[in-house]
Amino acid sequence: MKKHTRNIIGILILLVGIAVLSEFVFKRFDMTRDKRYTLTNSTKEILQKIDKPLKINVLLGGELSGDYRTLKNEISFLLDEFRQINPKISYQFLNPSKDFTAAQLQENGLAPAPVKTDKGVLNVYPYAQLKYDGKEGWMETLVNDPALPFEELASASTEKLEYLFMDDLRKITQTERKNIGFLVHHDELSQIHMDGFGRALADNYNVDVYIQPIQDSTYTLKQSDLKALEHFDALVVAKPTLPFSDSDKLVMDQYIMNGGKMMFLTEYVDAEMDSIFRSGKIVAFPRDLKLNEFFFNYGVRIIPAIVKDLEAAKIVLADGETTAGNVSYNTYTWPYFVRGFQAGENPITESISSVKFEFANPLELLENPNVEHTVLLATSPYTTLQPSMSLVELAEVDEFVAEEYQMGRIPLAVLAEGNLKSMFASRYERNEIPNFKSETTEGKLIVVSDGDVAKNHVLMGRPMRLGEDKFSLRPDNPRQRPVAYDNQNFLLNCIDYLLGETDFLNLKNRKLEIPVLNETKVQLDKSTWQMTNLILPAVVIWLIGLGMIWWRKRRYTV
Repeated sequence: MKKHTRNIIGILILLVGIAVLSEFVFKRFDMTRDKRYTLTNSTKEILQKIDKPLKINVLLGGELSGDYRTLKNEISFLLDEFRQINPKISYQFLNPSKDFTAAQLQENGLAPAPVKTDKGVLNVYPYAQLKYDGKEGWMETLVNDPALPFEELASASTEKLEYLFMDDLRKITQTERKNIGFLVHHDELSQIHMDGFGRALADNYNVDVYIQPIQDSTYTLKQSDLKALEHFDALVVAKPTLPFSDSDKLVMDQYIMNGGKMMFLTEYVDAEMDSIFRSGKIVAFPRDLKLNEFFFNYGVRIIPAIVKDLEAAKIVLADGETTAGNVSYNTYTWPYFVRGFQAGENPITESISSVKFEFANPLELLENPNVEHTVLLATSPYTTLQPSMSLVELAEVDEFVAEEYQMGRIPLAVLAEGNLKSMFASRYERNEIPNFKSETTEGKLIVVSDGDVAKNHVLMGRPMRLGEDKFSLRPDNPRQRPVAYDNQNFLLNCIDYLLGETDFLNLKNRKLEIPVLNETKVQLDKSTWQMTNLILPAVVIWLIGLGMIWWRKRRYTV
């Protein structure tokens, strides 16, 4: 057998071996600068813990537009990576029009995404079905971002696929869920106004209210409650309106000293929008919750005043009649509905756009060597303060004096963490608690200066999604969707951070650099690149041909 024949046979055997090996071994080399195709450590840890078969059915089979074909390919690459880490994971692409009936799709709440193509409107179902250990769930493969145009959702989702899948995989595969408790014996937000926050938390945590102080008619926490509260990994106090007793504060103090985490959504001024709509104006009364000393211990003070902001949220008001006799509605900036924007660097707020506050109070940070403060949310720079015991009038939507709004950014939400000290360390009350602890090494506490941040609006007797603003709706346009803010994401991020889920937060905040073509440069250089693509391949082939002719002459000429 000639040498070159053996070489050809060897090359063929090598290619066949590579093809066979590729069926059993999956490996992708990530050469991107932002490592977009490299899974995070938290993802790998969650995948490695899956100990039963997990089946994923993706409804992106059949005919797709270009963006959704790209999305399908990226999902395939991602799930191949998942399967490489844990062989118990399997997936397939299904055609919703062939593998499901219309009734099945409707029963599971799967609405099609209408995509315009050259052939007309194509109904795409961007969903995936997850089956694990007898449980079944559905997830969307598109990001839920109201700020993005519908046409850009498929492209934007490719950079969030890892988070989208891991968020739902974590829900369906987790066996040990942490516990979140709500204290409710200070006339906090009602159940219907906590529906949005509670439902969102229930996706990943066990959620319950602690009602023992109400059941025993004491309406205060006692030493005996401390043991029961240790069942909760974190406690939430959402818009209390009644004062806290010393016994309350002692139990909460020891809950934190024993490793518990707390989030307070409190306000020191009583002002409600419903009252303003009824009378046109109200007096903003101060509300003393007796928490000054408690917060002071952690270097935080809530000032009993109302923040006003020129870049506040807008409300819709009736302002007259049209020539046809219909009511006229217009949108106005309402300075009391301030928006909180990211302030300090922290995973909680890294991907937050703005959070809506209603009659928020300013926060002041105090020096405390044991506490590290991070301002999570703050106003815009164009702010002023209105003291309590003053009038709040609806007519203020037309009365802006820009020169008065020069107080700069005002803190609205603060994280306090570190080696926290007990406020009762030098007080006689410590003797009431057996095994009293005077400090904790990894304490965490979040204070938000408005309880309405956690309050979902109610429209026609039904709770709205947390963050949706009913005051942005126009009665003359029933099809209009309400303006939505990031209240739900912010609060969920706070809970995740308090409970140590920082790796998952980093995954949620992961941003990829998506190169965008310069349209102007493309048009200017279009002809040059067309000619290059036409001529260059021909020149290369011609040079290769000349090289082969030269080589053959040299090889076979005697």
